[in-house]
Amino acid sequence: MKNILIISGVHGNEIGSILVAREIKGWLEGGGIEHVEVLPEVNLEAIEAHQRENPVDGKDLNRIFPGDKDGTHSEIIAHDIFQKAKEFDAVIDLHTYGDESKCVPYMLTKLEYDFNEELCKKVGLKYAVQSLGAEGQLFIELSKIGIPSMIIEAGGANWLRNEIEVVRSALKDFIDGNEPCQKVQFIREYDRFNPDGQGVFEPDVELEDIIEEGEIVGYLDSEPVKSPWDGMVLGYKTGGKYDPNEMSLVTFGFGDF
Repeated sequence: MKNILIISGVHGNEIGSILVAREIKGWLEGGGIEHVEVLPEVNLEAIEAHQRENPVDGKDLNRIFPGDKDGTHSEIIAHDIFQKAKEFDAVIDLHTYGDESKCVPYMLTKLEYDFNEELCKKVGLKYAVQSLGAEGQLFIELSKIGIPSMIIEAGGANWLRNEIEVVRSALKDFIDGNEPCQKVQFIREYDRFNPDGQGVFEPDVELEDIIEEGEIVGYLDSEPVKSPWDGMVLGYKTGGKYDPNEMSLVTFGFGDF
């Protein structure tokens, strides 16, 4: 691909994504690589406030693309990013799971578009996941107009070093035009487990665990929480207070694992 855009910091509390974008930007500048542009801090006020939404207007930037040049502060930011993104052959948006959560590194995209499946094969992380399709996300709106695009999710809000390295290494190989070192596993369906009730959650799963329906995945205020499905653990809440209106306990991928 001739021209690639990598962005991060869409959600201001996902600091790990910003760190890996900064690393890649420094590597590109040191190597004189000009066909890739990196924007590590696209939602500056949210980053400074360390929160998901922009504090100026309270909007989630990744729900309002393609934006509005005459709209609110966040809508103008979204408009500017979207117009810039249209100039590129592929767009990668770096994210993490939230506070007190983590996930295996995976690519999230609209796999019904062949060009997105091909992009996943070239980036080469282990898993590519079919998006549930919330409108207003950058990769969804770009896909609609034919631009290959994805989110990369990895780790939690403050990524662990090994997850940074997995993503950084895959992107470096992609930018260099190297063949991926592993075959991508496509997960065509996934869902988030948000049981009723509130309390303190203690997980009893690990990433990539294969779970059967009815198996205990953790404890909510010491009461066992059982999985409603068979599936693989893509991500989970690592502990702390749980509110079903704000977060999920476990993210499951479905398929033959």
